[in-house]
Amino acid sequence: MYKVCLTISLVVLLLQQSTAQETYDSSWAGLQNPVPSWFPAAKFGIYVHWGPYTVPAYNSEWYSRSMYVPGTESYRHQLATYGSQKTFGYKDFVNQFRGKAFNAKDWVALFSRAGARFIGCTAEHADGYSMWNSKVNPWNAKRLGPGDVIGELSKSAHKKDLPFMATFHHQWQWGWYPTFDSTVDAGNPQYASLYGPVVSVAAWEHKPLADRPDKAFCEQWTAKVLEVTGKYKPDLLYFDSRLNHIPEQYRKQIVKDYMRRGPKHQLILYKSAELPEHVGLRTYEKTRPDSSMPETWLTEEPISTYSWSYTPDMQLRSAQNILQVLVDAVSKNGVYLLNVSPDADGAIPEAQQQVLEAIGNWLHLNGEAIYDTRPWVVFGEGPGIEKNRPLLKDRRKYFEVGYTADDIRYTSKGNFVYATFLSTPEAGQSKSLTAFNQSLFPQTMRVADVTVLATGKKVDWKWLAGLLTINMPPNDSDNLPYTLKIRMDQLIKEPSIKNNQIGSDRTTNRNR
Repeated sequence: MYKVCLTISLVVLLLQQSTAQETYDSSWAGLQNPVPSWFPAAKFGIYVHWGPYTVPAYNSEWYSRSMYVPGTESYRHQLATYGSQKTFGYKDFVNQFRGKAFNAKDWVALFSRAGARFIGCTAEHADGYSMWNSKVNPWNAKRLGPGDVIGELSKSAHKKDLPFMATFHHQWQWGWYPTFDSTVDAGNPQYASLYGPVVSVAAWEHKPLADRPDKAFCEQWTAKVLEVTGKYKPDLLYFDSRLNHIPEQYRKQIVKDYMRRGPKHQLILYKSAELPEHVGLRTYEKTRPDSSMPETWLTEEPISTYSWSYTPDMQLRSAQNILQVLVDAVSKNGVYLLNVSPDADGAIPEAQQQVLEAIGNWLHLNGEAIYDTRPWVVFGEGPGIEKNRPLLKDRRKYFEVGYTADDIRYTSKGNFVYATFLSTPEAGQSKSLTAFNQSLFPQTMRVADVTVLATGKKVDWKWLAGLLTINMPPNDSDNLPYTLKIRMDQLIKEPSIKNNQIGSDRTTNRNR
């Protein structure tokens, strides 16, 4: 077994991916696939990371890889708990992944109560295990585990008129396992359909100049995507990073096929510059812009502070923290995607359910300020804007962002502006909103009325010297974001949009 140090090489890889710019040939020009109007209106989605890695439930979803990496916590845990990697490999967790408590209807019902307007699931993570009824990969959930997870979830979601998203991470499978090492099961050709082909040590270490996926790998990678898009027709396709490790011809193939056979209002989500920007929407992981954007964008983050998959000791984020990020993202023309972590049985732990129910309760009362909204002339104000600028762009510090009742975010709809305080202000306080300086919008526009969105109660206010000053009423919102509904005396003109993404539903005839 080789000893490797992954930290430096992974950092280099991620930096290269974040700055890479590809040049695409002219044949991509005809693959115009604008963002459908339902997506920027939806604002909030929920998906899950679920797979055999939830059986050991240790550290994170990267356990399937790190259990083979000497010197890591996962390697030591594997050795101490299950014995040598030479006799107990990841395939042995696959045999224990049964998901007896999995119920697609219950998941979808919970996510719907939480306020999600679209839902999703990992179709295949980097571990080579397919979460659908696959004919191209024998290591699949229908044959070996919980059943046709993608099929059941997509069916349940569509019954509730919720768009369904399938996420693909399997481009990472090239070099995920130490298949060069014949002393462990990952190097046994008998299990190549799970662990992937033999790769070099450099590829396993994710060296920038290591060998890239060969033809056989790329054809298998493509076949898996086409199987899901052809059989289940997900409304969204999501690709994790490293997509540019797959040659352009295969990427183009899956885009063309999805546009031809996919649902009517489909969307492709991708990281970095790994597809031309006119074929889908670029996403961000644990980062977000520090100002409003002219185009729709998406950020995603887990319900925990670290792992995307279930571990018994995972530290959950509060409903307050999640709602603050949701409100901030929406104020900047963003869409927010939250990851939930079911356990190996397929149950969503009670503590996570409580967070989701709290989010749903808040959105039930305040969702008018989120769904179907547009940015206001300024996205927000308060001390957190300048203080948090560097943190918002750094995934290592992303969860250090903190907000107070002096941080306000704005959205608009019709002739209403919604001012959301990211923490609940004290009753009786006087708050002045500088975003209502009349130099920012038409001189003829006036504030007509202010109420508490959740209750409809009238609020005392005055508008003088470019400030809208509010006398904060009593509240009992447990320090969650607090929204005022401000009625203007005329319709608000929508901000200009840089491209054709908003309101661009496809009208060509597609099979569902």
